[in-house]
Amino acid sequence: MDIITKTGEIWSENAIGAVISLIKESDDSIEAERKLTHWLTEMNCQLIAMALERIDTELYQIYKVQGWRVARRDSRTICCRYGELTYTRRLLQKEGKSFYPLDCKMGFESRKHYSLGMIERIVESVAITTSRSASELLQSLAGISISHQSVISLKNYAGKKAKAYEKAFVEEKKDKKPVQPEIIAIEGDGIILKNKKKGDVSEVHRLQVYEGVRKNGTRTELVGLRCFASTSRKELFTMAASYLHGHYDLSKTTVLSNGDGGAGYQFKDFEQMVEGYLDHQHFRDCYHVHEKIRTRLSFCKRELVDRIIRELHQTDDIMKRIPVWMDTARSCARTKADLEEVDKLQSYLERNAPYIPSLSQRGIHTEIHLGTAETNHRFYSYRMKRQGRSWSSEGMEYMVWVLTARKNKTLTQALLYHANGKSYKKMDRAMHKAVVRAERRMRNYRPGCLEGRIGVYGASSSPMGRLARAIQKY
Repeated sequence: MDIITKTGEIWSENAIGAVISLIKESDDSIEAERKLTHWLTEMNCQLIAMALERIDTELYQIYKVQGWRVARRDSRTICCRYGELTYTRRLLQKEGKSFYPLDCKMGFESRKHYSLGMIERIVESVAITTSRSASELLQSLAGISISHQSVISLKNYAGKKAKAYEKAFVEEKKDKKPVQPEIIAIEGDGIILKNKKKGDVSEVHRLQVYEGVRKNGTRTELVGLRCFASTSRKELFTMAASYLHGHYDLSKTTVLSNGDGGAGYQFKDFEQMVEGYLDHQHFRDCYHVHEKIRTRLSFCKRELVDRIIRELHQTDDIMKRIPVWMDTARSCARTKADLEEVDKLQSYLERNAPYIPSLSQRGIHTEIHLGTAETNHRFYSYRMKRQGRSWSSEGMEYMVWVLTARKNKTLTQALLYHANGKSYKKMDRAMHKAVVRAERRMRNYRPGCLEGRIGVYGASSSPMGRLARAIQKY
């Protein structure tokens, strides 16, 4: 029998023996699962540590030719998705400069106890629940011991990264061949959030850009969706404008903008953002228009209010119909306050009349249904408004950036992004060369007799230690 096959059989047999032993030592099935999970995690981490140390050796051979020399070998422990990894790597020095090549190539940042992959998992958890709940869930489901303060710190770290990446993406990425859709939609709205300071509030500004809609099973999804959010409205509109002019050729595109008419979301604000368009049609968000009518006419019968809303989107000349509707509403008024509400509503409708007609009323035929910004608010409000939550200015800003990166599916790219504009590549030339060399050495490995000793980089009581001791018996 081939010696390598024989060795593999011995390893598998003793691994099975170790599993059986752990099950035997357990009082119940849950304890057995816990022990086996811990055993597998430990063994995997030890194997990964051995592999990384071999790659580190090959990396040194590459940098040695360039004049780098080993200053010392240091051990490091870092929490990764696959467990707590302890490994040893070389510190290289040259002309007063020093670095750990293995850490750089693997994306293990200095003074960080968590890998980028682990940070991604933690941030994804805190993006859907509170920091305390995220800490408890990570401990329960992934076996990760982390305080809620550390969760907040990593969330802020990811938020900074997301902000840097999103801003660089819209400012630096200029398509050589801009997209030329017939129609694009831009919708904007704000969310009011509580500040830590009692009685104070702040507004999170949001914009979303998309090219159309499509069916995904029974659900409808937006095509080419790109979301923007910030605590600064000026910053938000600057980013959106950069993205629009860098990604689209607006000279051949009809732009549909939709807003509630609040400060910063009026026609002139969108007009400045999309200058150079083929055509620009601005809409007053129908949800807010309907809400305004129902609030002002709360003293009227529901049938009358429903009829006004229905006719609002059927008539060809809203300005002619407004006095008729308001006269009818005045006939239902019982107090002076009711009459004042009617006057306010009439003024609101006349002021916004150019923007109220729907797409069909304007002869625009598209599958786009404006008003999705209000629906997408829930993605932010669910995490940031419920249960009386309040925010510091810093915590609010970074959570907004994290949520936006998740919405745009760019959280991974954001975490990999460097402030200097570079990002960790999947594998650069030096890393690729080192990995190929390490793999080649493994292929060329020819074990002698089984009398040798297996190096164990850990305690003899560890999973790898147990396995090594068992193999020595053969």
